[in-house]
Amino acid sequence: MTRRPAFWLWAVMCPLGLWIALRAMEPSIAEFPAAAVAGFALLAPVLVLGVWGVRRLHPVRPHPLGYAMIAVGWGGLAAFGTALPANAAFQAIIAKTAGAEFNARWGAAIAAPVDEELLKLAGVAVLALIVPCAVRGPLDGWGYGALAGLGFQITENFLYVLNTIVLTGGTQDANAAFFTFGGRVIGGAWWSHWAMTAVGGAGLGCLLGRASKSTAALAFASLLLAMGLHAWWDSPLLPGAALLPLKGAPILLAAVMAYRLARRRYLVRFRRAAAEETARGVLLPGEDRVLAFRRWRRKERWDVPTGEPRRLLSRLRAAELELIENGFGGLEPDPRAADRLRAEIAVLRRRLATARAGPVRPGADADTARPDTA
Repeated sequence: MTRRPAFWLWAVMCPLGLWIALRAMEPSIAEFPAAAVAGFALLAPVLVLGVWGVRRLHPVRPHPLGYAMIAVGWGGLAAFGTALPANAAFQAIIAKTAGAEFNARWGAAIAAPVDEELLKLAGVAVLALIVPCAVRGPLDGWGYGALAGLGFQITENFLYVLNTIVLTGGTQDANAAFFTFGGRVIGGAWWSHWAMTAVGGAGLGCLLGRASKSTAALAFASLLLAMGLHAWWDSPLLPGAALLPLKGAPILLAAVMAYRLARRRYLVRFRRAAAEETARGVLLPGEDRVLAFRRWRRKERWDVPTGEPRRLLSRLRAAELELIENGFGGLEPDPRAADRLRAEIAVLRRRLATARAGPVRPGADADTARPDTA
């Protein structure tokens, strides 16, 4: 991972974005430390819960935590920090060309969707360049896009805690954290940055999983849709807190529909690949159904003795899942990966059968002591 240039791009851009953001927020943090601490204390658990929830939305197995944190880190640090000067420069251009009054009304709805959606979505591309097998289709793109958007959303909410204090004349202090938490997390988190970038990420995942003219067009269309949803949210249309659910409903609906379509496509491909490996004899009959459900795999582990047998079973199921997903695509497919995984599965299955049978007792008949591999 560290040998890839994309990793060092991520490693440089995240601290750079953090530095830019801290420069913008440092005066308010120094002036109102209680509000900053309260905001961090409220938003940190939301970030943890959000990462857990998005990862659990994968129907078969959650996205690796390390990959998820790469996406969150890019969105919350690199994308957010660089979006601050980018938005300011874009709105300055709008003010000069269309006037200050137009910029005050429509500037955010024009600049933010372009700058922020491109920057957040770049996190999915960077992750795919760091770990080519991380994004193999629209479901992966949706998940990592949602995580990048979630990181951006949490950092932006922290900025809004500080801005709320300034807008109220510095009189609310720590109460601003609770006000912002109620308005932007409880009231507005359902249709915020995570949903917009998830839509764009699903299209990008199609392109990264299998590049073609059709997937390129789909990725471009999904990016435009994400930008359009963002522009709708930032526009002055339907103002007022009472209309926020009506304004946010199309964003949430688009994210849910993108997820349902990506999930369905993933499961169809999963079942087809599992059936092919069963026909090859790599998977045993019935294993495809066990692999498709986390709760069945958990229940299966409870029926296996602790220690080496349970560890071998976990490794076997992980190798089988990797084999099934291996054919889904990715930036750098390895043509030898499938054969290597099939050989690994065969070895793990034999070792598991031996471990479950236990040590052979002295004097036991060889046929009786042979483990049952069926």
